Amino acid sequence: MQVLQERKPVKGVIQEKAIIACRDGQVTFRYRDSKTRQRRTRILPGAQFLWLILRHVLPKGFRRARNFGFLHPNSKRLIRLLQVLLGVNPNQALAWPQVPVLRR
Repeated sequence: MQVLQERKPVKGVIQEKAIIACRDGQVTFRYRDSKTRQRRTRILPGAQFLWLILRHVLPKGFRRARNFGFLHPNSKRLIRLLQVLLGVNPNQALAWPQVPVLRR
């Protein structure tokens, strides 16, 4: 846990109150399933739990990119302007072009 104290994870990874128990090397925690929006409980080995958390810790000197420029949460008007200038319809799903598969 000292690693987590030295470098803070990105805000919103997991709240301390969501960790229910830590016994016998197993961590029990609550989370919200992103697809069903239901609260679930999960039990993981301590090392795997730390791996999931540490994936969200940024290296020293790095900053979260989504809080800058047009990716900032308060820049919805700028995003809409960029969509108009680029001729992108936000209501239309983008399809990836079909790439032919080369077979030998």
